Amino acid sequence: MLARNGMCAAIEQVLTLPIRGAPYTIEPTKNDKGEAAFAQSVLMTPDQDGGMATPISTLVGQITAAQIFKRSFFEKTFRQRPSDGLIIYDKVAFRPPATCQARYNDRTGEANGFRQQVWLFGGNLQLNNKQKVPGYVDIPKVRSYIYTHGKHREPLTGISEMEVAQWCYQTMAKLQYLWMSFLEGMAMQRLVVYGNDQPEATARADDIAQLRGSGIVGLVHPVEGQKTFEALPSAADAGAQFAACMTFLENWMASSVLAGFLQLSGAAAKGTRAGGGASAGSYGMSEDQSSYYLASREAVATEIADSISHDLIRPLVMLNFGADAAFPTWKFGPLQEAMTAVLFSMFGTMAAAPALNVPLAFLDALTERMAVILDLDAGSIHDAMVSTASQRAEKLAGNPPPGMPPEAAAGLGALQGIAQAGTGIAQAAAAQGRGPQPGAARPASSAFPGPSGPPSPPPGKPPMGGALNAAAAQ
Repeated sequence: MLARNGMCAAIEQVLTLPIRGAPYTIEPTKNDKGEAAFAQSVLMTPDQDGGMATPISTLVGQITAAQIFKRSFFEKTFRQRPSDGLIIYDKVAFRPPATCQARYNDRTGEANGFRQQVWLFGGNLQLNNKQKVPGYVDIPKVRSYIYTHGKHREPLTGISEMEVAQWCYQTMAKLQYLWMSFLEGMAMQRLVVYGNDQPEATARADDIAQLRGSGIVGLVHPVEGQKTFEALPSAADAGAQFAACMTFLENWMASSVLAGFLQLSGAAAKGTRAGGGASAGSYGMSEDQSSYYLASREAVATEIADSISHDLIRPLVMLNFGADAAFPTWKFGPLQEAMTAVLFSMFGTMAAAPALNVPLAFLDALTERMAVILDLDAGSIHDAMVSTASQRAEKLAGNPPPGMPPEAAAGLGALQGIAQAGTGIAQAAAAQGRGPQPGAARPASSAFPGPSGPPSPPPGKPPMGGALNAAAAQ
């Protein structure tokens, strides 16, 4: 279906691409003692640098395949890292869903790994003492990872978001056969041959049937007023009924996954509505449809993030740090470009404000989120923010501005250090061509209006103003 139908292939792309292309990070939780850094060193580091052999981008893409095939099956293999002796994943190896069956406890229904059908070379079954079913290999729970899509509707079997598309594809295949037969009939004229009696009519029909290109046949001239043959008329607009039915099925495909915007350009070219009917503005509701679609993808991204946190990160951390460890969580970044622009606008306004009206922890978290969006090393950015803020705090606490208590000067220095680190992030992104560029269009309205105050400083100067400039002068 995905190889033969363009609409189905497009739907598969719009279902998986937003999640595959979204930024992601591993965030520490309260009382983190290095668990998040360890998980990141395993999952997001190449194997030559001490990570696992499966690239994380490949793993995320294979997990999104569950949106089409209901489930994604993986076998986890472990090894000991020579550098520190910790147990890490060697591979999180993908197993084709068509060959796998999930296993459950026969008493409680709890997930209990899966089994995979093996390839039979020459039809020989080699059963060992660990196999319970001939022809299958059992993957125990401790080494299995199964992502089931759509647990809110089918907790055990999952759902496929392309079930409606598959039914439409099968119906369209039948319709295409009838349509091609109709076109063949339209191209090959159908005739009715007359004769004075049935044998004569049949003989004339046989003669005409033998005609090929530039063929010649001899017929007796009919009596005046009679016809030797005539063409059967056909409905010239009958093909429009097939086209309308095909368009209806394509719209049904796209609407089933809230991707009706896929049909807007086609509707504009045909001068019809996306669902068929009178002409209308095709892009009038594009933004609303896209918002509903992205909301559905964000919900799926949240489910995948929870699954990775619970089934991949948690067992790995527990194996090395114990059951009392602080388990980090997997987070996907925003799927919408508009939200990314809002974050940049908000950060610029806050960094340039003379007085900060939000907690420093919020600005810290916002800065780290920007580093993830810009595809910068989150660990290095965090270390740079902490060290820069500490240095500024110590410097201003030791030499506070006139009339300012040392405690207030230390807080002001920490804020200045965070702002300086944020400026470094923005400059690094601009140097690499990432993030909003100067002169680029900005959102019409911001979801987070900035406080009133002086305008942002010109490019090239630190985002400081008011008391920050005075403190910097010291």
